[in-house]
Parts: sequence; structure tokens; C-alpha cells
Amino acid sequence: MVVTVTVPLWDWYKYRVEGAEQNTTGLARANPAAAIQRVRRHARMRMGEDGRMREPDWEPETEKGYEVARVELKNRFAAWCADNGTEIDADPGETLIHYKWGYLDRRMTRWTSGDLDEIYLELHPAKMIIGEDELDGVLPEAKAFITFLAETGLLDPTSDPADVLLEHLDGMDGPFRKNMADTSRYSFGKRLWSTAMSEGVQLDDEQAVNAFMQDFNRRPVSERERVLGRLPTSPNRKATGRFTPPGTPPRPKQPAKRRRR
Repeated sequence: MVVTVTVPLWDWYKYRVEGAEQNTTGLARANPAAAIQRVRRHARMRMGEDGRMREPDWEPETEKGYEVARVELKNRFAAWCADNGTEIDADPGETLIHYKWGYLDRRMTRWTSGDLDEIYLELHPAKMIIGEDELDGVLPEAKAFITFLAETGLLDPTSDPADVLLEHLDGMDGPFRKNMADTSRYSFGKRLWSTAMSEGVQLDDEQAVNAFMQDFNRRPVSERERVLGRLPTSPNRKATGRFTPPGTPPRPKQPAKRRRR
């Protein structure tokens, strides 16, 4: 299971499971009519005043612009993976694109070694819950994404050269695994939901999550601080120790993966 701390847990789960976050290929298999509507809606968002399709802005400043660019980039990446048999998960590129736009410089096709360090050595350890058996697939996805950008001409010319980026990723495996195992790097949300999962809570079960939160908030402050670290206090009120961090939504189970030939 791969989990990321980004939005309130149950809202995210409903959004994800009901199909809004599936790529068009996956949605087409599950609901062809919805897939057609999505493609048409996305096309309208990309239509210029002259009626011609326009290239998305890969450095969007607005949420609407980000959604257009994100969907388009993910769909192109998914198609590229399918065409050449690259092994990839059900939501290709989502984590890379999300962190690049939301946490770094919003330039979705411009990449440097420093960007990769920030995402995989800082943000992943803080926000992502990834099973030990799934760590092997994280950096190869990044390598596939950089290769995709380079081969399709989308890699921004001010990026580090593609071969430099790929070589940097090759040397990142050891530090990446070390940081992912370092609990001192965990965010509050990751600490909380890691504890919930260790106690058998299924994060896609709303009742179980709510019951866990109620139980957790009743625990002694010392026990909660042992999980979350020392809790923040307000100078204007007595600390209660209660804390409801952002959710850590589980990604759907992965389908059979395609191997690169």
C-alpha cells in the first residue's frame, strides 16, 4: 500500500474511488460513458478562442490551469508507457507532478537534481507511506518520467540534462531508503496514520477511521506525543493534546504491471 499525506482522508477516498482521479485509460474500462465525457470536458478546457487545441501551460499559476496540465501530462505519460511496455502503476506520474507543482516551483516539465532530492529525500519520507515491497518501484517511475519528457521533447531546456538526472536517480537508492526508514522525518499525519494501520485500521473504512480518531484523542497526552512528537500549543489556551492532521489516503490496489521490453 502507498499512502500520501495531502488532503482530509475520507473526502480524498470518496474522490479517488468514485473515479475522478483515475486516468482516462482506466476510467474507460470501468465506465466508458464517463471517460468520453471527461475527454470532451478536458478538450473544451484546452480549446482556444480560434477553436484549435492549444498546448497546456506547463507552468500554470492557477488551480484550473494546473488541472488541465496535470491531466494532459499524466495521460501522455501513461500512453508513452503503454506504447513502449514500461512498467508503471495505475496512476502514472501523479506524485511527481503533484509535488513539483504544489511544493516546489510549479514548473512541471523543468527538472533539476535538486528537485529530485527534495521530492524523494524530503517530501517522500515526510508524507508517503510505502510498503517495503513497493519501494523498488518508486525511483524507476521517476526515471521513466524523466525519460518520457526527454524523448517527447517536453523536458524544459533549462532543466539539468536528462542523462544527469537519470544518473542522479541511480545514485539515490541508498539515501532514499535510509530516509524513508527514518521516523524522525515523518510528518504528524504520517505518524498518526502509520499508527492506525499498525493497529489494524483500514484507511478506506470511514467508521474505523472515525473510531480510531476518537480513541486516539482520548489517550493520555504522553501517549499521543509518543506517536506525534511534542504537540504544538497556543499561547492563548491550554493545550489539550487533541490533533487531527491532514489525511494519508491509500492509493488503490495496483493492477498487473507492464514490463519494459
